[in-house]
Amino acid sequence: MNAADNTPILVGVSQRTYRDTGNPNRTPTDALHDALELALQNSGRGEALRGAIDTLCTEPSLLEVSAELGALISRFPGPELVKRLGLKDARCLKAPDGGNGPQMLINHFAKELNQGQRRAVAICGGELTASFKSLLGGGGDISHWPNDVKGDTQQPWAERSGTHSEELRHNLWLPTHMYALFENALRHRYGHSLSEHQEHMGKIMQGLSDTAAANPDAWSYQRPRSAKQLVSFEERSPCLALPYNKYLCAQMNIDMAAAVIMTTVATARELGINEDQWIYLNGCADVNEVWYVAERADLSRSGAVALAGETALARAGCHIDDIALMDIYSCFPSAVEMACDALNIDPFGQRPLSITGGLPYFGGPGHGYSLHAVVTLVEQLRERPNDKGLITANGWYMTKESIGIYSAKPSEMHWQRGDDAALQAQIDAQPHHHIDGAPSGHGHVDSFTVVCDNNGPQQGIIIGSLDSGARFVAHTEQDDALFAQLMSEDVIGQRGVVSSGEQHNLFRFK
Repeated sequence: MNAADNTPILVGVSQRTYRDTGNPNRTPTDALHDALELALQNSGRGEALRGAIDTLCTEPSLLEVSAELGALISRFPGPELVKRLGLKDARCLKAPDGGNGPQMLINHFAKELNQGQRRAVAICGGELTASFKSLLGGGGDISHWPNDVKGDTQQPWAERSGTHSEELRHNLWLPTHMYALFENALRHRYGHSLSEHQEHMGKIMQGLSDTAAANPDAWSYQRPRSAKQLVSFEERSPCLALPYNKYLCAQMNIDMAAAVIMTTVATARELGINEDQWIYLNGCADVNEVWYVAERADLSRSGAVALAGETALARAGCHIDDIALMDIYSCFPSAVEMACDALNIDPFGQRPLSITGGLPYFGGPGHGYSLHAVVTLVEQLRERPNDKGLITANGWYMTKESIGIYSAKPSEMHWQRGDDAALQAQIDAQPHHHIDGAPSGHGHVDSFTVVCDNNGPQQGIIIGSLDSGARFVAHTEQDDALFAQLMSEDVIGQRGVVSSGEQHNLFRFK
Protein backbone atom coordinates (compact mmCIF):
# COMPACT_ATOMS: atom_id res chain seq x y z
CA MET A 1 0.00 0.00 0.00
CA ASN A 2 1.29 3.48 -0.84
CA ALA A 3 1.24 5.84 2.11
CA ALA A 4 -0.36 9.26 1.82
CA ASP A 5 2.04 12.19 1.66
CA ASN A 6 1.12 13.37 5.15
CA THR A 7 1.74 10.00 6.81
CA PRO A 8 4.13 10.47 9.79
CA ILE A 9 7.35 8.44 9.83
CA LEU A 10 10.56 8.08 11.83
CA VAL A 11 13.65 8.64 9.67
CA GLY A 12 16.61 9.09 12.03
CA VAL A 13 17.46 7.44 15.36
CA SER A 14 20.44 7.05 17.66
CA GLN A 15 21.45 6.08 21.17
CA ARG A 16 24.64 6.52 23.15
CA THR A 17 25.92 4.67 26.21
CA TYR A 18 28.98 6.28 27.81
CA ARG A 19 31.16 3.96 29.84
CA ASP A 20 33.80 6.53 30.86
CA THR A 21 31.80 7.55 33.92
CA GLY A 22 32.99 10.77 35.48
CA ASN A 23 34.45 12.25 32.31
CA PRO A 24 34.85 15.90 33.38
CA ASN A 25 34.71 17.15 29.81
CA ARG A 26 31.22 15.84 28.97
CA THR A 27 28.06 17.65 30.02
CA PRO A 28 24.47 16.42 29.72
CA THR A 29 23.95 18.89 26.88
CA ASP A 30 26.97 17.38 25.11
CA ALA A 31 25.36 13.93 25.37
CA LEU A 32 22.10 15.19 23.86
CA HIS A 33 24.04 16.93 21.10
CA ASP A 34 25.88 13.69 20.31
CA ALA A 35 22.60 11.76 20.09
CA LEU A 36 20.98 14.34 17.82
CA GLU A 37 23.95 14.55 15.45
CA LEU A 38 24.02 10.75 15.17
CA ALA A 39 20.27 10.66 14.49
CA LEU A 40 20.75 13.16 11.67
CA GLN A 41 23.52 10.98 10.20
CA ASN A 42 21.35 7.90 10.64
CA SER A 43 18.78 9.32 8.24
CA GLY A 44 21.33 9.23 5.42
CA ARG A 45 20.47 12.84 4.54
CA GLY A 46 21.62 14.65 7.66
CA GLU A 47 22.29 18.09 6.26
CA ALA A 48 19.05 18.22 4.28
CA LEU A 49 17.09 17.00 7.30
CA ARG A 50 18.83 19.51 9.58
CA GLY A 51 17.39 22.34 7.53
CA ALA A 52 13.86 20.90 7.77
CA ILE A 53 13.65 20.50 11.56
CA ASP A 54 11.36 23.15 12.96
CA THR A 55 10.79 21.64 16.42
CA LEU A 56 13.13 20.28 19.08
CA CYS A 57 11.65 18.64 22.18
CA THR A 58 13.77 17.58 25.15
CA GLU A 59 12.91 15.16 27.94
CA PRO A 60 13.32 16.39 31.54
CA SER A 61 16.11 15.10 33.74
CA LEU A 62 15.23 12.90 36.70
CA LEU A 63 17.50 15.11 38.81
CA GLU A 64 14.88 17.83 38.52
CA VAL A 65 12.80 15.99 41.10
CA SER A 66 14.94 17.90 43.61
CA ALA A 67 15.20 21.68 43.41
CA GLU A 68 18.72 21.51 44.81
CA LEU A 69 19.92 18.95 42.27
CA GLY A 70 17.97 20.54 39.44
CA ALA A 71 19.82 23.79 40.03
CA LEU A 72 23.10 22.04 39.17
CA ILE A 73 22.06 21.00 35.66
CA SER A 74 20.57 22.55 32.58
CA ARG A 75 16.80 22.11 32.75
CA PHE A 76 16.32 23.82 29.37
CA PRO A 77 19.03 22.57 27.00
CA GLY A 78 16.91 23.22 23.91
CA PRO A 79 18.16 26.71 22.96
CA GLU A 80 21.80 25.65 23.28
CA LEU A 81 21.15 22.51 21.21
CA VAL A 82 19.40 24.52 18.50
CA LYS A 83 22.42 26.82 18.37
CA ARG A 84 24.95 23.98 18.21
CA LEU A 85 22.98 22.04 15.60
CA GLY A 86 22.32 25.06 13.42
CA LEU A 87 18.56 24.54 13.48
CA LYS A 88 17.99 28.26 12.99
CA ASP A 89 14.38 29.05 13.93
CA ALA A 90 13.40 25.71 15.44
CA ARG A 91 10.96 25.97 18.35
CA CYS A 92 12.10 24.48 21.65
CA LEU A 93 9.68 22.41 23.71
CA LYS A 94 10.15 20.52 26.96
CA ALA A 95 8.25 17.32 27.78
CA PRO A 96 6.48 16.69 31.10
CA ASP A 97 7.65 14.20 33.71
CA GLY A 98 6.88 10.53 33.21
CA GLY A 99 8.31 7.42 31.60
CA ASN A 100 5.47 7.49 29.08
CA GLY A 101 6.95 10.70 27.68
CA PRO A 102 8.92 9.45 24.66
CA GLN A 103 6.02 7.47 23.19
CA MET A 104 3.54 10.18 24.13
CA LEU A 105 5.67 12.74 22.27
CA ILE A 106 5.91 10.54 19.18
CA ASN A 107 2.12 10.08 19.23
CA HIS A 108 1.58 13.81 19.71
CA PHE A 109 3.95 14.99 17.00
CA ALA A 110 2.74 12.31 14.58
CA LYS A 111 -0.65 14.00 14.65
CA GLU A 112 0.81 17.49 14.17
CA LEU A 113 3.02 16.31 11.31
CA ASN A 114 0.01 14.61 9.72
CA GLN A 115 -1.99 17.83 9.98
CA GLY A 116 0.80 19.95 8.48
CA GLN A 117 1.51 21.86 11.67
CA ARG A 118 5.18 20.81 11.68
CA ARG A 119 7.70 19.82 9.02
CA ALA A 120 10.23 17.73 10.97
CA VAL A 121 10.61 17.12 14.70
CA ALA A 122 13.59 16.04 16.79
CA ILE A 123 13.06 14.42 20.21
CA CYS A 124 15.94 13.75 22.59
CA GLY A 125 16.52 12.67 26.14
CA GLY A 126 19.39 11.55 28.32
CA GLU A 127 21.05 11.58 31.71
CA LEU A 128 24.58 11.60 33.06
CA THR A 129 23.44 10.59 36.54
CA ALA A 130 26.31 8.13 37.01
CA SER A 131 28.84 10.84 36.19
CA PHE A 132 26.93 13.35 38.33
CA LYS A 133 27.20 11.03 41.31
CA SER A 134 30.83 10.13 40.57
CA LEU A 135 31.99 13.71 40.09
CA LEU A 136 30.20 15.13 43.10
CA GLY A 137 31.24 12.21 45.29
CA GLY A 138 34.85 12.58 44.24
CA GLY A 139 34.96 16.33 44.64
CA GLY A 140 34.87 16.92 40.89
CA ASP A 141 33.89 20.15 39.21
CA ILE A 142 30.56 20.38 37.37
CA SER A 143 30.34 24.15 37.37
CA HIS A 144 30.47 24.04 33.56
CA TRP A 145 27.31 21.88 33.41
CA PRO A 146 24.60 24.51 33.92
CA ASN A 147 23.50 26.41 30.88
CA ASP A 148 20.00 27.16 32.04
CA VAL A 149 18.80 29.65 29.49
CA LYS A 150 15.11 28.91 29.08
CA GLY A 151 14.80 31.30 26.17
CA ASP A 152 11.54 30.65 24.37
CA THR A 153 11.31 27.03 25.50
CA GLN A 154 7.65 26.12 25.76
CA GLN A 155 6.12 23.61 28.19
CA PRO A 156 2.69 23.01 26.70
CA TRP A 157 1.89 19.91 28.75
CA ALA A 158 0.43 20.41 32.21
CA GLU A 159 2.28 18.82 35.12
CA ARG A 160 0.41 16.97 37.85
CA SER A 161 1.76 15.13 40.85
CA GLY A 162 1.25 11.39 40.64
CA THR A 163 0.89 10.99 44.40
CA HIS A 164 -2.14 11.64 46.59
CA SER A 165 -1.43 13.48 49.84
CA GLU A 166 -2.37 10.36 51.85
CA GLU A 167 0.00 8.21 49.79
CA LEU A 168 2.76 10.77 50.25
CA ARG A 169 2.12 10.93 54.00
CA HIS A 170 2.59 7.16 54.26
CA ASN A 171 5.86 6.88 52.32
CA LEU A 172 4.26 5.74 49.08
CA TRP A 173 5.93 8.28 46.81
CA LEU A 174 8.86 5.96 46.09
CA PRO A 175 8.12 3.79 43.03
CA THR A 176 9.83 0.83 44.75
CA HIS A 177 7.14 0.88 47.43
CA MET A 178 4.16 1.55 45.17
CA TYR A 179 5.01 -1.11 42.61
CA ALA A 180 5.57 -3.58 45.43
CA LEU A 181 1.90 -3.03 46.35
CA PHE A 182 0.94 -3.96 42.80
CA GLU A 183 3.18 -7.01 42.99
CA ASN A 184 1.57 -8.35 46.14
CA ALA A 185 -1.89 -7.74 44.68
CA LEU A 186 -0.84 -9.75 41.62
CA ARG A 187 0.55 -12.51 43.80
CA HIS A 188 -2.78 -12.70 45.62
CA ARG A 189 -4.79 -12.77 42.38
CA TYR A 190 -2.55 -15.47 40.92
CA GLY A 191 -2.88 -17.52 44.11
CA HIS A 192 0.89 -17.80 44.56
CA SER A 193 2.81 -18.39 47.73
CA LEU A 194 5.78 -16.04 48.19
CA SER A 195 8.22 -18.65 46.88
CA GLU A 196 5.97 -19.45 43.92
CA HIS A 197 5.66 -15.79 43.05
CA GLN A 198 9.38 -15.21 43.35
CA GLU A 199 9.90 -18.06 40.90
CA HIS A 200 7.28 -16.49 38.61
CA MET A 201 8.98 -13.07 38.72
CA GLY A 202 12.41 -14.63 38.30
CA LYS A 203 11.45 -16.45 35.09
CA ILE A 204 10.07 -13.23 33.58
CA MET A 205 12.98 -11.03 34.57
CA GLN A 206 15.63 -13.57 33.59
CA GLY A 207 14.44 -13.20 30.00
CA LEU A 208 15.08 -9.46 30.21
CA SER A 209 18.44 -9.99 31.88
CA ASP A 210 19.51 -12.37 29.11
CA THR A 211 18.53 -9.81 26.46
CA ALA A 212 20.47 -7.03 28.20
CA ALA A 213 23.55 -9.23 28.53
CA ALA A 214 23.60 -9.67 24.76
CA ASN A 215 22.94 -5.98 24.04
CA PRO A 216 26.09 -3.87 23.61
CA ASP A 217 24.06 -0.69 24.18
CA ALA A 218 22.96 -1.82 27.65
CA TRP A 219 24.30 0.10 30.62
CA SER A 220 24.51 -3.04 32.74
CA TYR A 221 26.23 -4.99 29.96
CA GLN A 222 27.28 -8.10 31.84
CA ARG A 223 26.78 -11.80 32.27
CA PRO A 224 23.11 -12.69 32.79
CA ARG A 225 21.85 -13.66 36.24
CA SER A 226 19.70 -16.70 36.90
CA ALA A 227 16.07 -16.39 37.91
CA LYS A 228 16.98 -17.45 41.44
CA GLN A 229 19.73 -14.83 41.71
CA LEU A 230 17.39 -12.10 40.51
CA VAL A 231 14.77 -12.66 43.23
CA SER A 232 16.79 -13.91 46.21
CA PHE A 233 17.28 -11.79 49.32
CA GLU A 234 21.02 -11.91 49.88
CA GLU A 235 23.79 -9.62 51.10
CA ARG A 236 24.29 -8.12 47.64
CA SER A 237 20.56 -8.01 46.92
CA PRO A 238 18.66 -7.33 50.16
CA CYS A 239 14.92 -6.81 50.25
CA LEU A 240 14.01 -3.19 49.61
CA ALA A 241 10.22 -3.45 49.67
CA LEU A 242 8.63 -6.90 49.76
CA PRO A 243 9.00 -8.72 47.37
CA TYR A 244 11.59 -6.54 45.58
CA ASN A 245 15.35 -6.53 45.87
CA LYS A 246 17.65 -4.23 43.91
CA TYR A 247 17.87 -6.60 40.91
CA LEU A 248 14.13 -6.17 40.30
CA CYS A 249 14.20 -2.36 40.27
CA ALA A 250 14.83 0.16 37.50
CA GLN A 251 18.48 1.09 36.98
CA MET A 252 18.62 4.83 36.40
CA ASN A 253 22.14 5.59 37.62
CA ILE A 254 23.43 5.72 34.06
CA ASP A 255 25.17 7.83 31.40
CA MET A 256 22.96 7.45 28.32
CA ALA A 257 21.23 9.53 25.65
CA ALA A 258 18.97 8.90 22.65
CA ALA A 259 17.27 10.83 19.86
CA VAL A 260 14.54 10.31 17.27
CA ILE A 261 13.72 12.47 14.23
CA MET A 262 10.25 12.41 12.64
CA THR A 263 8.80 13.86 9.47
CA THR A 264 6.24 12.93 6.80
CA VAL A 265 6.41 10.78 3.69
CA ALA A 266 6.27 13.85 1.44
CA THR A 267 9.07 15.67 3.25
CA ALA A 268 11.23 12.54 3.37
CA ARG A 269 10.87 12.14 -0.39
CA GLU A 270 11.62 15.81 -0.93
CA LEU A 271 14.79 15.54 1.18
CA GLY A 272 15.89 12.37 -0.57
CA ILE A 273 15.74 10.10 2.48
CA ASN A 274 15.84 6.48 1.33
CA GLU A 275 12.62 4.55 1.99
CA ASP A 276 14.68 1.82 3.65
CA GLN A 277 15.13 4.26 6.54
CA TRP A 278 11.43 4.95 7.03
CA ILE A 279 9.57 3.43 9.94
CA TYR A 280 5.83 4.01 10.26
CA LEU A 281 3.87 4.62 13.43
CA ASN A 282 0.87 2.62 12.30
CA GLY A 283 -1.23 3.09 15.43
CA CYS A 284 -1.02 4.71 18.83
CA ALA A 285 -2.99 5.72 21.91
CA ASP A 286 -2.53 7.54 25.23
CA VAL A 287 -4.70 6.79 28.24
CA ASN A 288 -4.35 7.66 31.92
CA GLU A 289 -5.41 5.20 34.61
CA VAL A 290 -7.56 6.33 37.55
CA TRP A 291 -5.00 8.88 38.67
CA TYR A 292 -4.28 8.03 42.30
CA VAL A 293 -3.31 4.46 43.10
CA ALA A 294 -5.32 4.30 46.31
CA GLU A 295 -8.49 5.19 44.37
CA ARG A 296 -8.21 2.26 41.94
CA ALA A 297 -10.68 -0.59 42.28
CA ASP A 298 -8.19 -3.38 41.45
CA LEU A 299 -4.53 -2.86 42.30
CA SER A 300 -3.49 -5.86 40.21
CA ARG A 301 -4.86 -4.74 36.83
CA SER A 302 -4.38 -1.90 34.35
CA GLY A 303 -7.49 -0.87 32.49
CA ALA A 304 -5.52 1.95 30.87
CA VAL A 305 -3.00 -0.41 29.25
CA ALA A 306 -5.81 -2.67 28.08
CA LEU A 307 -7.75 0.20 26.49
CA ALA A 308 -4.72 1.93 24.98
CA GLY A 309 -3.38 -1.35 23.60
CA GLU A 310 -6.69 -2.43 22.09
CA THR A 311 -7.13 0.99 20.49
CA ALA A 312 -3.57 1.29 19.13
CA LEU A 313 -3.77 -2.17 17.58
CA ALA A 314 -7.16 -1.41 16.03
CA ARG A 315 -5.87 1.86 14.57
CA ALA A 316 -2.92 -0.06 13.11
CA GLY A 317 -5.24 -2.70 11.68
CA CYS A 318 -3.57 -5.61 13.45
CA HIS A 319 -3.84 -7.96 16.41
CA ILE A 320 -1.50 -8.60 19.32
CA ASP A 321 -0.58 -11.93 17.73
CA ASP A 322 0.74 -10.00 14.70
CA ILE A 323 3.40 -8.32 16.85
CA ALA A 324 6.83 -9.90 16.43
CA LEU A 325 8.93 -7.38 18.38
CA MET A 326 7.94 -5.68 21.60
CA ASP A 327 9.23 -3.71 24.49
CA ILE A 328 6.98 -3.88 27.52
CA TYR A 329 7.85 -1.12 29.99
CA SER A 330 9.69 -2.85 32.79
CA CYS A 331 10.56 -0.53 35.66
CA PHE A 332 9.49 -3.36 37.99
CA PRO A 333 8.14 -6.89 37.42
CA SER A 334 4.58 -5.83 38.26
CA ALA A 335 4.61 -3.35 35.35
CA VAL A 336 5.48 -6.20 32.98
CA GLU A 337 2.93 -8.59 34.45
CA MET A 338 0.08 -6.07 34.45
CA ALA A 339 0.80 -5.08 30.84
CA CYS A 340 0.98 -8.72 29.72
CA ASP A 341 -2.34 -9.43 31.43
CA ALA A 342 -3.92 -6.35 29.85
CA LEU A 343 -2.63 -7.09 26.34
CA ASN A 344 -3.16 -10.88 26.44
CA ILE A 345 0.56 -11.59 26.07
CA ASP A 346 1.98 -14.85 27.40
CA PRO A 347 4.95 -13.71 29.54
CA PHE A 348 6.58 -17.10 28.99
CA GLY A 349 5.91 -17.30 25.26
CA GLN A 350 8.38 -17.33 22.38
CA ARG A 351 8.42 -13.55 21.93
CA PRO A 352 10.87 -11.70 24.21
CA LEU A 353 9.14 -9.10 26.34
CA SER A 354 11.91 -6.55 25.81
CA ILE A 355 14.13 -5.79 22.83
CA THR A 356 16.59 -3.85 24.99
CA GLY A 357 16.72 -5.81 28.26
CA GLY A 358 14.47 -3.44 30.18
CA LEU A 359 15.02 -0.76 32.81
CA PRO A 360 16.53 -3.02 35.51
CA TYR A 361 19.23 -4.44 33.21
CA PHE A 362 19.53 -2.29 30.08
CA GLY A 363 19.02 0.77 32.25
CA GLY A 364 17.90 4.15 31.05
CA PRO A 365 17.15 7.78 31.84
CA GLY A 366 14.39 8.21 34.39
CA HIS A 367 11.95 9.78 31.97
CA GLY A 368 13.58 8.74 28.71
CA TYR A 369 14.10 4.96 28.76
CA SER A 370 11.43 4.32 26.13
CA LEU A 371 13.26 6.55 23.66
CA HIS A 372 16.01 3.89 23.71
CA ALA A 373 13.36 1.21 23.17
CA VAL A 374 11.98 3.09 20.16
CA VAL A 375 15.49 3.52 18.70
CA THR A 376 16.18 -0.19 19.14
CA LEU A 377 12.84 -1.11 17.56
CA VAL A 378 13.47 1.14 14.55
CA GLU A 379 16.89 -0.46 14.04
CA GLN A 380 15.44 -3.97 14.24
CA LEU A 381 12.44 -3.24 12.00
CA ARG A 382 14.75 -1.92 9.30
CA GLU A 383 16.38 -5.36 9.35
CA ARG A 384 13.00 -7.12 9.54
CA PRO A 385 10.75 -5.15 7.18
CA ASN A 386 7.91 -7.68 7.27
CA ASP A 387 7.49 -7.51 11.05
CA LYS A 388 5.51 -5.28 13.36
CA GLY A 389 6.63 -3.92 16.71
CA LEU A 390 4.98 -2.61 19.88
CA ILE A 391 6.20 -0.17 22.52
CA THR A 392 4.45 0.37 25.85
CA ALA A 393 5.58 3.35 27.91
CA ASN A 394 4.47 4.03 31.45
CA GLY A 395 4.55 7.13 33.66
CA TRP A 396 4.25 7.49 37.41
CA TYR A 397 2.65 4.41 39.02
CA MET A 398 1.01 2.57 36.09
CA THR A 399 -0.73 5.94 35.69
CA LYS A 400 0.11 7.42 32.27
CA GLU A 401 0.13 4.85 29.48
CA SER A 402 1.33 5.48 25.94
CA ILE A 403 1.46 2.77 23.26
CA GLY A 404 2.78 2.72 19.70
CA ILE A 405 2.60 0.13 16.91
CA TYR A 406 5.44 0.34 14.38
CA SER A 407 6.34 -1.20 11.03
CA ALA A 408 8.64 -0.68 8.06
CA LYS A 409 5.49 -0.75 5.94
CA PRO A 410 2.49 1.56 6.06
CA SER A 411 -0.71 0.23 7.51
CA GLU A 412 -3.36 -1.03 5.12
CA MET A 413 -5.63 1.44 6.86
CA HIS A 414 -5.49 5.20 6.34
CA TRP A 415 -3.34 6.68 9.11
CA GLN A 416 -5.39 8.10 11.97
CA ARG A 417 -4.38 9.47 15.33
CA GLY A 418 -7.86 9.10 16.72
CA ASP A 419 -9.48 10.92 19.63
CA ASP A 420 -8.15 9.66 22.94
CA ALA A 421 -10.51 11.92 24.91
CA ALA A 422 -13.27 9.35 24.42
CA LEU A 423 -10.94 6.64 25.77
CA GLN A 424 -10.10 8.75 28.81
CA ALA A 425 -13.76 9.32 29.46
CA GLN A 426 -14.24 5.55 29.74
CA ILE A 427 -11.56 5.32 32.43
CA ASP A 428 -12.81 8.40 34.27
CA ALA A 429 -16.36 7.01 34.34
CA GLN A 430 -15.30 3.78 36.05
CA PRO A 431 -16.23 3.36 39.72
CA HIS A 432 -13.32 4.22 41.96
CA HIS A 433 -12.74 4.61 45.67
CA HIS A 434 -12.83 7.74 47.78
CA ILE A 435 -9.70 8.08 49.93
CA ASP A 436 -10.51 8.80 53.59
CA GLY A 437 -7.89 11.12 55.07
CA ALA A 438 -9.01 10.40 58.65
CA PRO A 439 -10.15 6.75 58.59
CA SER A 440 -11.60 5.06 61.64
CA GLY A 441 -13.17 1.65 62.03
CA HIS A 442 -13.13 -1.86 60.65
CA GLY A 443 -11.76 -2.75 57.25
CA HIS A 444 -9.59 -5.16 55.29
CA VAL A 445 -6.27 -5.20 53.45
CA ASP A 446 -6.31 -4.67 49.66
CA SER A 447 -2.54 -4.78 49.33
CA PHE A 448 0.58 -4.30 51.41
CA THR A 449 4.35 -4.18 51.42
CA VAL A 450 7.14 -4.17 53.98
CA VAL A 451 9.88 -1.58 53.60
CA CYS A 452 13.32 -2.86 54.60
CA ASP A 453 16.82 -1.52 55.10
CA ASN A 454 20.14 -3.17 55.92
CA ASN A 455 18.80 -4.01 59.38
CA GLY A 456 15.71 -5.78 58.05
CA PRO A 457 11.99 -4.87 58.02
CA GLN A 458 11.26 -1.34 59.19
CA GLN A 459 7.76 -0.40 58.09
CA GLY A 460 4.58 -2.13 56.99
CA ILE A 461 2.40 -0.17 54.56
CA ILE A 462 -1.25 -1.00 53.88
CA ILE A 463 -3.79 0.10 51.30
CA GLY A 464 -7.17 -1.12 52.45
CA SER A 465 -10.91 -0.58 52.38
CA LEU A 466 -13.16 0.41 55.25
CA ASP A 467 -16.45 -1.41 55.61
CA SER A 468 -18.05 1.80 54.32
CA GLY A 469 -16.23 1.27 51.01
CA ALA A 470 -13.80 4.16 51.42
CA ARG A 471 -10.10 3.52 50.90
CA PHE A 472 -7.42 4.19 53.48
CA VAL A 473 -3.64 4.21 53.56
CA ALA A 474 -1.94 3.21 56.81
CA HIS A 475 1.14 1.83 58.49
CA THR A 476 1.19 -1.31 60.57
CA GLU A 477 2.45 -1.56 64.12
CA GLN A 478 6.22 -1.67 64.60
CA ASP A 479 6.42 -5.26 65.77
CA ASP A 480 9.07 -7.83 64.82
CA ALA A 481 6.66 -10.76 65.01
CA LEU A 482 4.20 -8.94 62.75
CA PHE A 483 6.98 -8.04 60.31
CA ALA A 484 8.00 -11.70 60.17
CA GLN A 485 4.40 -12.65 59.37
CA LEU A 486 4.10 -10.01 56.67
CA MET A 487 7.39 -11.12 55.11
CA SER A 488 6.13 -14.68 54.72
CA GLU A 489 2.32 -14.63 54.43
CA ASP A 490 -0.27 -13.14 52.11
CA VAL A 491 -2.40 -10.92 54.35
CA ILE A 492 -4.59 -9.48 51.59
CA GLY A 493 -8.22 -9.80 52.62
CA GLN A 494 -7.42 -10.00 56.33
CA ARG A 495 -9.45 -7.75 58.59
CA GLY A 496 -8.47 -5.24 61.21
CA VAL A 497 -9.11 -1.83 62.66
CA VAL A 498 -7.68 1.43 61.34
CA SER A 499 -7.30 4.64 63.30
CA SER A 500 -6.20 8.05 62.07
CA GLY A 501 -3.17 9.91 63.30
CA GLU A 502 -1.39 13.19 62.71
CA GLN A 503 1.76 11.58 61.28
CA HIS A 504 0.19 8.45 59.81
CA ASN A 505 -2.82 6.18 60.11
CA LEU A 506 -2.40 2.88 61.96
CA PHE A 507 -3.86 -0.50 60.95
CA ARG A 508 -4.04 -3.25 63.58
CA PHE A 509 -4.85 -6.80 62.49
CA LYS A 510 -7.58 -8.62 64.38
